[in-house]
Amino acid sequence: MKKVSPKQYAKSLYLAIKDKQGEELKTVFNNFLKLVWQNKDWKNLNKIVASFTKVYSQEEGLTEATVITTKEISASLQNSVKEWLEDQTKKSVNLKTEVDESLLGGLVIKQEDTILDASLKTRLKNLKKSFNQ
Repeated sequence: MKKVSPKQYAKSLYLAIKDKQGEELKTVFNNFLKLVWQNKDWKNLNKIVASFTKVYSQEEGLTEATVITTKEISASLQNSVKEWLEDQTKKSVNLKTEVDESLLGGLVIKQEDTILDASLKTRLKNLKKSFNQ
């Protein structure tokens, strides 16, 4: 019997629970866990959950992004960054913030596989490289 990949489990679970609520959702989820147990794939449950998170986000048009700055940013600036990202990605953005004082100034935005680096630290490093060439 061919093994089921975590991504296949995740996609199947998403399709099975889509538009389900209450007891029906609980039943589908319990049956899914029984299937994973029967197939002896319970050791891959963490991978299945990680894959499900990706599948769910992709199917529902959601994305996660992180803004890294040298100090806490205001709610209005967070909202502006979120709106800009939503306009660029055409997805609903869950925005997180982080503080990294080593950036010296500016900001870094990480969203999926994309990094937008407008930090002073990176600009100074690039300037140093151009002088050394």
